[in-house]
Parts: sequence; structure tokens; C-alpha cells
Amino acid sequence: MSTDLLQELLHQAADGAYIVDDDQRIAAWNEAAEKILGFTAKEVIGRQCYQVIGGRTDGGCLACRRDCVPFVAGGRGERVPSFDVLARTKDGQTRWLNITIIAVNTSEDDEQQLALIHLFRDIQAKKQAETFANEVVARARQFQLPATSLPETAESTPPQSALTLREYQVLHLLAQGNDTAAIAAELVVSQTTVRNHVQHILHKLGVHSRLEAVAYARAHNLLD
Repeated sequence: MSTDLLQELLHQAADGAYIVDDDQRIAAWNEAAEKILGFTAKEVIGRQCYQVIGGRTDGGCLACRRDCVPFVAGGRGERVPSFDVLARTKDGQTRWLNITIIAVNTSEDDEQQLALIHLFRDIQAKKQAETFANEVVARARQFQLPATSLPETAESTPPQSALTLREYQVLHLLAQGNDTAAIAAELVVSQTTVRNHVQHILHKLGVHSRLEAVAYARAHNLLD
């Protein structure tokens, strides 16, 4: 595949995307990447990717660095599992990204070169929902209390049997950080239908918000 064709394909991608060379310098940067992180292609091309992304793990350890494990593995042609990093944005904020690395052989002036494509998507909302849910569960366990209680009318009915299959699907999508529009698109239903399912879930679980529903589901192993 020619370098020009590869760059054209990346610019058509909805996900953020950039290509790095064998020195980890950014060789291409698409419009979606600019939209997510704020940097323009002119500002990042030629810079080392780890200097731009500055990604860190959940524990705060530096993930993006020279000769990081994903870069080395991708350079060897190995499959690299997707991973999450807390990246920097141009305005100094942080944003959670899920990154996938794909190794592609490109041709330039009759020379074969290995290009490492980095595809990334914004998972900030999902991470925030997970963090909140984990905090609710942790506090409940600290005081040896359930995350919430079922309403009196549902005490004798296990939540997983009280929910319909569709409500169970909606609950799983909520736990993944999806909003109403995303759930509607995934299930091919209207947003009004999704809102109705959410209200039924809240009522059956005896909670007052979507985040409480996710916290309850995690605490009671409803998402296993």
C-alpha cells in the first residue's frame, strides 16, 4: 500500500488516527485526532508520539515513552491488544483514550517500510461512569451496606429475573458508558424507547439514576 493511499484512508476514518515511523515520529495525523486532542497536523508531525500523547495508566504510570511495549511489539509485526491511556490535550486537560495499533507495510520510492497506525477513540464518559460506580460500591462495602436496596415490592424477586432481556441489554450498554443516542443506535430503536427501558430499570432496581443502576448492577454481579 502506498503512503499516500494510507494517509487518504486515515483522513476518512471517524476515529482519531496517526502514523508513526521507526523513530516514533508522527508522520500523519487525521482530522478526527485534531478534534479529540486539539492538536493540528502541522503542530505534531515530526514530533515523537509519546511527547504529544503523554499517556498514563490508571495508576498514573507513564505509558507513552520511547520504545514502549506496544511500539516494539507492533514493530515486530506482533498483534497488540487495545489499551487505555490518559492522554494530554492541547489545552492542558486530560482525556481517556482507547488505542489500537495496526502494523502496515507501505511502499515509498520502491522501498518497503513498516508503518504503525494508531487508531484511538474517546472513552472519557465511559471511564467517568466506571470510576463513579466503583466509588459507590467501595463506599457501600466500607460501611458493610449494599450499594442500594430493592423496593419492597421486589424484595423476593432477583433483579436479573425481574429485568426483561431488552432491559438487560440496555443495562449492559449503560455500564459501557453509552448515552441514550448511542444505545438507540446500537439496538436500532428510538431514543424514546430507550428512555422508557431506563425508567423501567431504575424502578425495578429501586435506584434513582443511571449511575446508581450501574453501581447496583456491578455490586450484585448483574453484568457478569
